Parts: sequence; structure tokens; C-alpha cells
Amino acid sequence: MASFRMETLDGGLTQLIVSGLVQKEDIDVFRALSGLSKAQTRALVDLSELAEADESFYQHIVDVSARCRIKVVCKMAEISKICLRFGIQTFPSQKSAQLSIAGEETVNHLMSKLRDVPILSTDAYQLVSYMNDVNANFEELEKMVRNNPGLVSQIIRLANSSFYYRGQKVDLLSKALVTIGFANLRPIFLFNFYNSVMGLFAAQKEVIAHGKRCAQLAEFICRAAKAPKEDYSKVWVGGLLHDVGGQALSFFFPEKYEKARQIMLEEQKPSYMAELVVFGTEHQTVGRMLATRWNFPEYLVNIIGDHHYLQAVGWNKLTLPVFCANCYLNEQEKIPAHSYYSKLTGYFMLFKQDMPWSDEAIGEEFAKALTGETIL
Repeated sequence: MASFRMETLDGGLTQLIVSGLVQKEDIDVFRALSGLSKAQTRALVDLSELAEADESFYQHIVDVSARCRIKVVCKMAEISKICLRFGIQTFPSQKSAQLSIAGEETVNHLMSKLRDVPILSTDAYQLVSYMNDVNANFEELEKMVRNNPGLVSQIIRLANSSFYYRGQKVDLLSKALVTIGFANLRPIFLFNFYNSVMGLFAAQKEVIAHGKRCAQLAEFICRAAKAPKEDYSKVWVGGLLHDVGGQALSFFFPEKYEKARQIMLEEQKPSYMAELVVFGTEHQTVGRMLATRWNFPEYLVNIIGDHHYLQAVGWNKLTLPVFCANCYLNEQEKIPAHSYYSKLTGYFMLFKQDMPWSDEAIGEEFAKALTGETIL
């Protein structure tokens, strides 16, 4: 026989606790669930005391979730498996479910604020977006670039650099674009968009410095491992932009972000764990959403969204140098960081290279690289 009870949690969140065996005839339980979804915009359904339920009960949870954000708490593996079969996400505790709701509200609030920001109308964003178009061509690209004197100068200067120079000076924008090529133009446009983003988020000098140092060190690692040359600029841009989610959280929620930083430093938690406690989400998730919305290339979305977890497909190729560079810099800045030496060894093995630095000497070698003493 089924039973249920309602509770109001801290913050006004309503929780429906279902116990016993739920059958089709237990109309009161179904009505309670329906009533909850009509009265609330968000709620918890706790199945920790549920013994068994007819499949119609799980389907009813799915149906009412269309009008109310319901988070299901379940501690029993068998019940969780059934929920998964119906596409219902479960949480092992009340706290984790509440954090999930808080995280969704943080992201929704942040995205609503971004709708009022003119960042997507900038020339820099239009170029980043256009470069992802399968029909992109040099003729149209030239039309988009030619009215931006700073960018034109940057492109022609690069086309005449020693890296591209072929014995004849390039003095036309059209020739410069072709000389550099789409693959190498994309990081230029991303860098210009990065500058727009930094202006938008009013980034502090130390935040910008961290990104630039991370980019420099990540590229150094990439070159040292003799990775493909096309990886160099990708890793550099990834290092530069990896913390864009944190910059957004800091800009839009400064007081809460400062609280997260205090937790990080006082309790020695990694930044993303401290952010989860305060926001219910963390800067990788926010950064991934921003990067996706801004039409960043997939590799960059993965670096931004995975530079702490290393869970995305292909992390060992492009995300790992950024992960290692970021961990090293966090150590130097007295911020809790993961150990990275063993993973870095694996990265070098990918390219059939021996690690050139010992665990004891790697910090010194990285410091030299950042000051320009070591050039590859």
C-alpha cells in the first residue's frame, strides 16, 4: 500500500515523499503528484522510501515534469534503473537535487542577462560565427573584414611574417587571407572576440594575465610533445578562453562568486567544487553553454567545458595541455589544483615522445617557459 506526505524545505521548496508500494489504484498519490506540478514551478519527489511502483507511476512523473521542474531523489539502485529507463534523472540526496535546481536557476538567470548584452552584434562575433559555416569563402570573408582597419593590419602583417613569407610581399587583403588560410584565421578572429568578451565581463588584470599565461604554457607543452602543428593555435586559444565561464559568473554574480572563492581558499576545494556549493553549477558548465551559444568550434567548446574533469571525448589531445598548464598556474597562485604529471607523461606518449622533464624539475622548466627562457 502506498502513502505520501508533503514537506516544505528551506527556501520554500516543496517535497513530495512517496512510500510503500504504488499501484494504479493509488489515485491519491497520482493526484498529489499532479497537484504539486500545478501549484509549483519546481519541486522534489523523494522515492527513497518507495518499495515498488507500477510503471504508470513513473510515466506520470514524466508527464507532470512537462509543466514543473521535478527533481527525483532516489537512493536505491533498482528504482534508479527504472527511472533511467523512463528518462528520469535521479539524485542520491536531497541536497544534490536542490543544488541541481539552484544550478539551473543560475544558468537561466545568466542567460537572460546575456540577452541584453550587445556582444553578439559585434564584428568579432560575426566572424567567429561565419567561420563555422560550411559555405564560408574568402570573397565573403574579405567583405566582412575590410572595414576593420585593425584586423586588416593584423592579417596582412601575419601574412608577411617569416612563418608565411614566400619571397613576395603580400599587400592585398584578399591575398593575405588566402596565404594564411581558414584554419589559421580562426584563432585570430577568436582572439579578437576574446577581447570583446573581456571588455564585456570587465575582467580584472589578474584574470586576463592567467588566461594569457595558460595559453602560453599550454602551447609550450604542445610543442614540446611534437604534437601536430595545427594543434598549436587550438591549444593556445583554449588556454586563453578556458575560464570564460568563471568570468561570466564573477561579473553577473560578484557577491556569490566571492563567497565561492572564500570556500575554495579556506576549505582548500578546487574552484569548480566551491562553485557547485554556492551556485549549484560551475564555470565549466557555464563556459560550455556560452561557447556553444557563441558558435565556437567543437574543440574549443570541449576545452572550456572540460579543463578540470577531462571527461569529454578527445581530451587527451587538446584539453590536456590546457589542464596541465592551468594546474601548474593554480599551484603557483596557491589555489587547490589536481596532480598533472602522470597525465602529462601520457600526453607525450601519444606522440611517441619521452617526457623531457622529471617530476621534481617540471615546475622550474615551466617557469622558464613562461619567462621566455626556454624556446622550442
